[in-house]
Amino acid sequence: MPRVEVRDLTVRYGGRYILSDINVEFDSGIHIVLGRNGAGKTTLLRAIAGLVNFMGDVMVDGRSIKGLSRKELSKLIAYCWQNPFYGFIEVSVRDEIEVILKTLRVLGNSYIADILVPKHLMDRDPTTLSGGEARRVSIASILIADQPIWLLDEPFTNLDRDGVEALIKVVEYGRKKGKTIVVSLHEIFYAYLLNPDTYIVIDGGRIIGNGVWSSITDEMLINSGLLTIGDICVNLYSR
Repeated sequence: MPRVEVRDLTVRYGGRYILSDINVEFDSGIHIVLGRNGAGKTTLLRAIAGLVNFMGDVMVDGRSIKGLSRKELSKLIAYCWQNPFYGFIEVSVRDEIEVILKTLRVLGNSYIADILVPKHLMDRDPTTLSGGEARRVSIASILIADQPIWLLDEPFTNLDRDGVEALIKVVEYGRKKGKTIVVSLHEIFYAYLLNPDTYIVIDGGRIIGNGVWSSITDEMLINSGLLTIGDICVNLYSR
């Protein structure tokens, strides 16, 4: 059971605090990081992946990531970028998906790619894909390495209905396999679709709420700018 512990995490850019004194733990299961745009969600995931400088510590199964090489981290933690075109370097989707396996020298899990990427895309140039197609390929090209920890940064952006269903299937598959899955979202709708185990809400670089998913309240969502009174009225009217 991979365990992630974030201790007194603080991140500063140009003298400005992006995250301040973040303390949170993630065990096996699905965990949602909620917050409006600019709240600090992406920075938190990037810090856990070892992609930004930070004060404090991030521990994986009791070991600080500060002592791990980039290759060791890549085998342990999968970070899926917000921009799906970031890092595309191969001439075909098939090569793009498989390059991480060659780089890390792991067998990986092709079932993940089979769920996410339609076969008719495999011979396409990744740079010619639509936003939703690129999203599916980008996520598959990272998760295929079958790391124990998945960090998904706003993964539903640009996905159509089929893409959303495929991603939910992959995340649920990861839960059943015992992965520790952390998903950042600013749209509460997708959180309900994922049926997570726990949540944290970030606002202004600080955690303002956390707990088991069943305990989240409309008041918390309203205070963090994720829900409006109008949204609640619409939901009540549609029942």
